[in-house]
Amino acid sequence: MIPAEVRLYSWVDVEDVLIHTRRDGGWPEWLVWARPYWDSLTLGLRPGNETHAKEWLSDKFDPRFDKASNSIILESLQDKPRKLVVKFEDTQKESNSRRFMPSFSRPTVLWKPQEYDHPASLPSDAPPVVVFHSFKGGVGRTVHALALALALKKRHQSVLLVDGDLEAPGISWLLRSRLPSPPISFVDFLALIHGDPEPSASYGIELAANKLKDALIDDSIYIMPAFRSLSQLNSVEIKPEHLALGSEDPFILTKMLIELGKVLEVDTIIVDLRAGISELSAGLLLDPRIYRVLVTTLSSQSFEGTKLLLKLIGELAPPKKEEEPLPAIILSQVPEEFQDEEKIDSYLELLWKEEKDFLKFDGENDEGEELPIQFLTPFDSNLVVLPESWDEVVKRVTRSDLIEKMSVLTQWLPELSSKITNAVYQYSDLGDLKNRRSELAQYAEELIYAEKGKIGEFLRIHPLRNLASDFRTKVPIAVIIGAKGSGKTYTFLQIVLRQNWKNFAEDAGVKDVQIDAYVCPVFNSKNLEDPAKKIVQGTREKSLRDLGLIGLYTGQDISYYIGESLKEELHVGEWRDRWLNILAWSSGFKIGDNNAGRTFPEYLRERNLYVVAVIDGLEDLFQYILSDKNEQTAVRALPQDVPEWLEQQPSRPIGLSIFIRQDMVLSAIRQNPAQFISRYDRYALKWNSEEALRLVAWIASKAKALDNPNLENQVEDMDKSDLTNELVKLWGWKLGGERSREARSADWVIATLTVGGQIQARDLVRLLVCV
Repeated sequence: MIPAEVRLYSWVDVEDVLIHTRRDGGWPEWLVWARPYWDSLTLGLRPGNETHAKEWLSDKFDPRFDKASNSIILESLQDKPRKLVVKFEDTQKESNSRRFMPSFSRPTVLWKPQEYDHPASLPSDAPPVVVFHSFKGGVGRTVHALALALALKKRHQSVLLVDGDLEAPGISWLLRSRLPSPPISFVDFLALIHGDPEPSASYGIELAANKLKDALIDDSIYIMPAFRSLSQLNSVEIKPEHLALGSEDPFILTKMLIELGKVLEVDTIIVDLRAGISELSAGLLLDPRIYRVLVTTLSSQSFEGTKLLLKLIGELAPPKKEEEPLPAIILSQVPEEFQDEEKIDSYLELLWKEEKDFLKFDGENDEGEELPIQFLTPFDSNLVVLPESWDEVVKRVTRSDLIEKMSVLTQWLPELSSKITNAVYQYSDLGDLKNRRSELAQYAEELIYAEKGKIGEFLRIHPLRNLASDFRTKVPIAVIIGAKGSGKTYTFLQIVLRQNWKNFAEDAGVKDVQIDAYVCPVFNSKNLEDPAKKIVQGTREKSLRDLGLIGLYTGQDISYYIGESLKEELHVGEWRDRWLNILAWSSGFKIGDNNAGRTFPEYLRERNLYVVAVIDGLEDLFQYILSDKNEQTAVRALPQDVPEWLEQQPSRPIGLSIFIRQDMVLSAIRQNPAQFISRYDRYALKWNSEEALRLVAWIASKAKALDNPNLENQVEDMDKSDLTNELVKLWGWKLGGERSREARSADWVIATLTVGGQIQARDLVRLLVCV
């Protein structure tokens, strides 16, 4: 059978089928060589094997090999068929073999810790200080610091951005074209503080603030470069560690930066520190009161070094007070092949595994405890080598998705939360708050069980938009995988309710949908209540009329047919044909005819008709799949072999959407299940934190529970930051005070409802019943 990823457009694709066959051990002894070319496929055979060759081709290119003309049917327009002729030659020539060459590499690193006293708490009006650090350079630390400044600017926040890297300044270099003669630098600020006779350094701070007013970029970002000119680079007399040596406060630099920030009235202070384990960075990096962001790639040196940094922070400067934040981790420059949730989670688990005890974090999200911030940013070639122009760098960062990614950090900072909290107090004065909560609970309760059939509009989450977008010009052939409670039956009913694939795709937000295919519900959950059953029955009857067919093949008929077939111990190919029969019979075509599945496509092609078969409720048919091999074979054939056969049909008249639990997939498909799941991952009903918050906001908007009349029209375009802010009106900002280490409400809800790395839509809806 033709591999799922292959489409026979030309002889090159025919060659791909042969390559797959050879790799998978399906190359017969009598086939010596194969030579595909633009005009034909020639097979070199041992004498007397032409009949075997035709049977073999019929199997490997099923359903595209035409025995009558000895040709392979290629992809083509319906009225202009194309074929590749197959020729046979007898030969005695022997085949040649080729060698395979492997390769491998890896580095290591160590450091010794130090100790210091734990500092007093920062004043409540202190703007937060965020420091960006990395064990090694070249990991994108400076770009991420700049991205956070731009993200805060986008949210109308003012920032003091400091280049604290006195050995390899990055921000200073980028600023040369935008501000060729900076009025003051970081080394100037250090010298002023060091030489001020007053312990408060009030004069030095006032002077620095006055000069920085000429270094205000775009009305919201004050920039303090490391140096005013290159001549300062090799003449640094006063370094950060000198301030600590001359003061009773070992963290005087933090205090001075905060005082400078207060005079400038900025919302946040961002410092880009020197990479590595350096005394230039120690004064800020080892202050547990500030917001430390460690940037690392997945490279061994950077990753292992970051583990060492976490260990040193845990030993020398652990967060011991409620208001002291845990360090944040950014996995940067992550290649696409590593952007899998499970892989990233495994890396983060390795990163925290040995350090969690030092940082008072047990990894289990105890009730009310804040989780460490950790996320990835993808590799972007435009940000690897930056131009010298500040404006051009800002353009590149803005065009990337870094600013959106930084929304996770903007939610981390208390100054933003205080502004949002004020809005909550205003909202809380509304007298109808109790009524709104009651309406929300009532609306949410109707959505908990899709089986009740109370459906209409649906939230156009990314998996559904992907499903609709990918099949605008051809019928969908997709396996929609999801855990119990993820919304499989709800989505099944949404498709069935619309009766035509075009209607569903357009309602999912996709334009220019060209395929007009009738929806045919094949099987559904036995738990459907009468309203939902009527939806399914109505669509089934309409599809029969539109297809010009009569006769009804019910779910009960399917259950009996499956049950009888399970007694026969069929192999996968036989099960594939039985499933094809079920698809045809459910559409009213030749019910009872055992060849109906293979002839149904031709019936549809002759009439220029298209159908989409939709299947849900497989767990009702196969209740012993964990242990019964016959059930495993039956289920394996449906999502694996049937779609492959349908995809190879000329003009592809039959589509198939299968809603299935992941545990059933893993039980049935034992060989490379991850590869199979990955193939349909775009359509999987997996709820990440952003989509989960989007669902909550959507339900709240439909129930008119939030004081935002436009929310229903905005919710699908909101990012995680906007959704979090909007939902503060529903459940508050934090479980405790703004600067406490109590969990943020949105994060706590997501973490509490996450089981085995998954969030289930049904659990979210249940929560809203109790809000």
